[in-house]
Amino acid sequence: MTDKEKFLKAAQNLIGKNGYYICITELGLGAVYDWCAFSVTLIMKHCGFLGKYVKGIEGGAGQIPRDADGKYGTWFRKGSKTPEPGDLFFLRYDNYPNHDKYFCDHVGIVKAVSGDKIITLEGNVDGWGADWAGTSSFKSKTRSITDSTMYAFYRPYWKNEGISSGGKASSKKTTDEIAREVIIGKWGVGAERKTRLTSAGYNYSAVQGKVNELMSSGKSTAKKSVEELAREVIAGRWGNGADRCSRLTAAGYDYYSVQNRVNEILR
Repeated sequence: MTDKEKFLKAAQNLIGKNGYYICITELGLGAVYDWCAFSVTLIMKHCGFLGKYVKGIEGGAGQIPRDADGKYGTWFRKGSKTPEPGDLFFLRYDNYPNHDKYFCDHVGIVKAVSGDKIITLEGNVDGWGADWAGTSSFKSKTRSITDSTMYAFYRPYWKNEGISSGGKASSKKTTDEIAREVIIGKWGVGAERKTRLTSAGYNYSAVQGKVNELMSSGKSTAKKSVEELAREVIAGRWGNGADRCSRLTAAGYDYYSVQNRVNEILR
């Protein structure tokens, strides 16, 4: 079992537990607090991952990436990469101009991604009344990546991603498939990319060569204007949400320029 699989399994096992269980029974805090970050870092503790993928037990959602970004993983804003299972997601309910870029209101775990929908595992949601801690439980929810509150993600530097318990690469993806994942940011950059690809059983040189080939081809063939692409997007030719971002980027286009034009046309 990979570290990522272990983490997701431990999160799944926490479903149904409430704020009292997380804060008092498990963490011995003596009182119940907003517990979304406590639940995520508790899962990391159960897996033995404190100091490996997050710094430690944390009650503030934004403090997780603030301490971990560039040390234990990579924090990235919505739209810059496609989220993956095992990522942490962060919600921000306002702009908060007096806070740093990491400040956010809520954190949870990405369980699965389907188009612009994210299946999550998260705590401290959907509670009500005076007993909010007892009525809110750790659960699975469906959220949209296009929601205005969906703010950012954090991807741990999983040490054995793609390696099964038998030590062999569990992924059967082709060099072309992996290269396209590299292009949309799924495998990091520089030395991190090389380490992760090699650890997952892929030939780094072959993958990087294919990346260079695709990028060169994309630049030479991507001749459509932003206006043309925006109207193709509206016609449904480029998919939705994260899928649209991935396909446009892999084809050598600037997703944000195209999406901004789409928004202008649809106003």
